[in-house]
Parts: sequence; structure tokens; C-alpha cells
Amino acid sequence: MKKSKLIPPIMIVVAVLATIILNQEEYSEVTIINKILIIVGAAVLSSIIGYFLLGTDVDKVDPKPTNNIVNKTNKKK
Repeated sequence: MKKSKLIPPIMIVVAVLATIILNQEEYSEVTIINKILIIVGAAVLSSIIGYFLLGTDVDKVDPKPTNNIVNKTNKKK
């Protein structure tokens, strides 16, 4: 799976979780502008971290060998 398909769901999950956390009663003093900035910043930062932590694309990996030939030169006599 490509990285570009995984980044938007990561951003959405982080934004939803940040919204839920910031709407709790303990954060009632935080203004709506600051809440929006925190949510957007968390989503962008998590997408950047996710981009670098995800491995390379699967399409670029060498395919598995299909033949079952064993190297017989190291065979003991």
C-alpha cells in the first residue's frame, strides 16, 4: 500500500481525537482559534511523522524468487 493512501486517515483520526480531547471541560479556557490551531498542527505533525515512519512502497521491493534451486556447491562429501 502506498504512503499517500495512509496519510489522510492518520490526519483524520488525529484531528478527531484532538477535537474530542479539547472539548472536555478542563480546556474550557482555551479559545476556539487556539483549539483550531492545535488541531490543525497535530494533524499536520502526525502526517509528517507517519510519512517518515512508514516503510518504502511495496511496489519497489524486489519480488520473491520463484525457483527452488539450492546451491549445491557447498554440499559436504
